[in-house]
Amino acid sequence: MDISKEVNFIWNIADKLRGAYTSDKYKDVIIPMVILRRFECALADTKKEVLEKYNSDKNCPTKVLERLSGYQFYNTSKFDLKELRNDQNNIKANLKNYIDGFSDNIKEIFENLEFQKQIDKMSKENCLFSIIKAFSELDLDPKIVPNHTMGYIFEELIRKFSENAEAGDHYTGRDIIALMVDILLFGVDIQGDNKVISVLDQACGTGGMLSIANEKLKAQNNKAQIYLYGQEINGESYAICKADILIKGQNEKNILKTDTLKNNEFPNEKFDFIIENPPFGTSWGGEKAKDGVEDAVKLAYESKSRFLAGLPAKSDAQLLFLQSALEKVKDNGKIAIIQNGSPLFSGDTTSGESQIRRYLLENDYIDSIIALPTDLFYNT
Repeated sequence: MDISKEVNFIWNIADKLRGAYTSDKYKDVIIPMVILRRFECALADTKKEVLEKYNSDKNCPTKVLERLSGYQFYNTSKFDLKELRNDQNNIKANLKNYIDGFSDNIKEIFENLEFQKQIDKMSKENCLFSIIKAFSELDLDPKIVPNHTMGYIFEELIRKFSENAEAGDHYTGRDIIALMVDILLFGVDIQGDNKVISVLDQACGTGGMLSIANEKLKAQNNKAQIYLYGQEINGESYAICKADILIKGQNEKNILKTDTLKNNEFPNEKFDFIIENPPFGTSWGGEKAKDGVEDAVKLAYESKSRFLAGLPAKSDAQLLFLQSALEKVKDNGKIAIIQNGSPLFSGDTTSGESQIRRYLLENDYIDSIIALPTDLFYNT
């Protein structure tokens, strides 16, 4: 799929930020502007009808406006990016009014991206008008750029912006995810007109794994009802994932901004497939752990509500993510999880890691361990 035209167009817009922003901060503007333009293009055909209804009844129920818009979101502001260009002197205030006209679920996305700060900064640095003008000329109409293509565009932009991220953070290559989904689907019958399939990613980042899993499942059974669930602690990544989920017509309420180790989300759900790439070497206890995580993990272990096999060393939470996935998968479900080498060999025979490995092997939970080539993950 050739997405070079769209990506190069967007990347050229980033040059307009030169001087006002350092290159590693371009994403703070470009990602939310791409999301804004995508939502705007999606709503364009129904915007007039939504505005007429809202202006005639300011207390119109959210569900009515969603039905009119054709999406799980809408906008009630008179502005769009092209209209903003007509009043350069008030462009900052009008852009904020435009964003404030979105439904609450979209406003939350921009809040997590801290976009209001970027609007103020662009205005101060005298580059706001040029950015608005450039993005108003970018065509991201879903009829021209379908969700599948938009996913590739998002992925490529995120890849470009991941150069300064921590090793392996945010981005897992499409070919790796495709391999994981193929492994999940091997030997599994997902055919049937009424087939319902649930997929969870407990460290979903920007949603790449969920997106590709959805694509490949649909390719094998386009009549299947697929439900995507995700958990992500990073506000920016969560916002991008939620935006992608909304455009795809999935239930955005199944994407949670949460600490998977601290909070036992979806406690009453069991999933057909779990696919994830949790962080490597993240502390769950001690001084380097986030506030409240160690107490939450220990309480869950002691109460036997989670982490039944034991607790690994406090310096690496990978085996906690694995156990959490095991607790949430259906009896006939499957898990594909990326880990580095540490969970295979760390700890002596009396350690928590060793006891967890023993538990997994004795219960026959491990189907296979597949070694991937070196230097395959971006920025590692």
